Amino acid sequence: MNTKKSILIILSFILIYGCKENGKKVETERENWWLWTANWNPNNNQISVGGTQDTLRLFSSETYQLIDNIPLRGTITKTKWHPIKNKLAISMQDEKSKSLILDPISKEQIVLDSLDESGARAIGWNNKGELLAVGDYSGFLNIYNESGGIIKRINTKQKGLIGLDWHPKKNIITVVGERVSIYDFEKDSIYDIKPRKEDVLMLCVAWNPNGEFFVTGDYGDFEKDYPPLLQFWSANGKNLRNIDKSKAEFRNLKWSTDGKFLATASESLRLWNENGDLLEESESGNLLWGIDWNESDSKIVTTDEKGKIIIWDKELKQIQELKY
Repeated sequence: MNTKKSILIILSFILIYGCKENGKKVETERENWWLWTANWNPNNNQISVGGTQDTLRLFSSETYQLIDNIPLRGTITKTKWHPIKNKLAISMQDEKSKSLILDPISKEQIVLDSLDESGARAIGWNNKGELLAVGDYSGFLNIYNESGGIIKRINTKQKGLIGLDWHPKKNIITVVGERVSIYDFEKDSIYDIKPRKEDVLMLCVAWNPNGEFFVTGDYGDFEKDYPPLLQFWSANGKNLRNIDKSKAEFRNLKWSTDGKFLATASESLRLWNENGDLLEESESGNLLWGIDWNESDSKIVTTDEKGKIIIWDKELKQIQELKY
């Protein structure tokens, strides 16, 4: 074998081996690309997605093509579009970055002042978009105006706040962590609900659009044989129904715009009616984290623990996987 041929064979081997190793590296990295949140914006036909990748990604909700990558240092735990204007509230965790309000066009950022340096995971606008609430890991509920100025800080006396949702018609916020706390902004009053006799971490909460009840989802505790619960509550905190059909924690949940269907993110994508009856169920293959409906209630977007972004139809059939 001549020297030139030997060199070509060696180079080919290095190239092939390198590609395989790079492929393994990308696959390993993707396994750690937890996508925590997905949020469908009806005002500009965009879907925001974020997680552990130090990047906010914006997709077209019409073509499903990637529109923009916006670098943000830290884990993006939740994104919430303003109900009227083209601006995005983003909760962050780690010491790398604080939660903020982002203009996706100009890229202008308004950093939100917070007492907790480790970050936040609960964020949301009220129905008019004039108030923004952030629940941090120290148990403080921080209320800001639309420009990001702090208005109130409420110590819920919880160890940390994991999820929140505003009442659809009133300035009342339900927050969850180790328990349920309901805060009335106008009256500046708060009261607590012990959701179950076992101590479990609550992860998510969503008011039905009619404002008459809300639903919470928790982590459960499989080591202690405490199943994750989906719990229905009246507006004043009366327990209406408990459901234990999930084999993994309820990471997120979202009502359809008309309030007739509840989509939940767990080891499967599930669809429930207003009474808590299971209508549809579809295995995703991975633990789902982020979830949201489009404005017409015809499609659902989910994100998962392996970095996948899936669009589903109302029958919970996969339509498309978004590429980035």
